[in-house]
Parts: sequence; C-alpha cells; structure tokens
Amino acid sequence: MHTLDRTRLRGVSSTETDCAACPASRRCWGDVLPLPTEAVHARREPPLERGARLIEQGEPPALYIVATGCLVLRVSLPDGSQRVVGLRLPGELVGLESYARGAQVYAAQAATASAVCRLRLPPAGSGTTHGALLERLLLKSAAQPERAAAPWAGLPAVERVAAFIENYSQRAQLSARDDPFKLPLTRADIGSYLGLAPETVVRALGHLSQAQRLAVRGRTVRLGGPG
Repeated sequence: MHTLDRTRLRGVSSTETDCAACPASRRCWGDVLPLPTEAVHARREPPLERGARLIEQGEPPALYIVATGCLVLRVSLPDGSQRVVGLRLPGELVGLESYARGAQVYAAQAATASAVCRLRLPPAGSGTTHGALLERLLLKSAAQPERAAAPWAGLPAVERVAAFIENYSQRAQLSARDDPFKLPLTRADIGSYLGLAPETVVRALGHLSQAQRLAVRGRTVRLGGPG
C-alpha cells in the first residue's frame, strides 16, 4: 500500500475567523458569500506541503474548504490498493461526505503546496435557521463535481486525457488558456483517476503533443500546443 507523509508546516494561528469578514471570502465562496448573521466560522490550518495528508479514510468527520493549491482524494480498496477518486481546488470542499456518514469516506492528500480552512458547523439536523441554510449551501457547492458526469466518461484514451486536462484548467481558473501550467498529478495518478494504465496516459500525452493540441514538458502543459 502506498504510504504518504502526514507532515505539516508550523506557524499558523488557531484563531477562528468569520468567513463573512475574511478578505479571501469571495475566492472561497464565490456568489454564495456567507452573511455575518450566519456565523460561518473557519480556522486556517497549518500549510500542507506537497504529499502531506490532510485527512485519513475512516477518521471522524471534519469539513474543510480549499483556499489555495490542490488536494487529491483517494479511497482504499479491499485488495489494499488505492484509487484516485477526485480533486479539490480553491473554493471546493473536502470531507462533506463525512458530515452525513459519520466518518471520512476518502483520504485527502496535498497534490501541490496547499492551504485549507476547517469549517465549524452546527451539528447535522440541529434545526437552527443558519445551520439549515449553511447545510444547503455546502451541499450544493460540494455536490457539483460529483453529480456532474465526468466530461471524459466513455471517451477513447487520448480524448479522455485531453478532457481531463481541459477540465482541470477550467476548475483551477487559470489566468489564460495559452499560459503553461503544471499538472498536479503524476501520470500514474491521472491513470488511476481516469481508469487508464500509466503507460496509456504517457502515450496519450505524446499523441496530443504530436497533434499540437498540447505542449508537454514533464508535468508542465500548454493548451493548444507550442506557443
């Protein structure tokens, strides 16, 4: 089984902040900004180095929102292997499934240097007005990546890889389409996520590069081919 480092950096205050008063609130919440009356509080966690674990599968419930970076979600299978089941990017939630199920469904690992805030929520089913509203907002926000059909579903391998990279660039809100960017996952993790062998991912990237649909150098990619 793949063993992952759980090391975190130090130096972050444990003080909670009202999300409505946070300067970065719009980056995290978009158009569903919490109101001051809703008392949505969050605590910035210590920064995560690339490869560090935020949560382990089976841990008690906890809910986080990604401030910067990218987290990869993994699930342990009965044969001891692990499968990549999703990514979480700025403004997306990590651990919402645990809020309803009583334990973390996935392990979450920093795919890049990342920062997250831990949200303090009222108990599920508490019946409070602000709690019910917050639950609806969080469920709507977090369920979208899972409920929407993956844009690569059913496509041939080359198109599956191309659709994944395009989808990542859109979710990461990269500044310009033709700017180079670094993929957060290894070839093996991309294959695990897309249901492809790592060698197939390598060949697909080579094909897309030869067709000048992508420029690829290591993990750095430019959409549309060479600039």
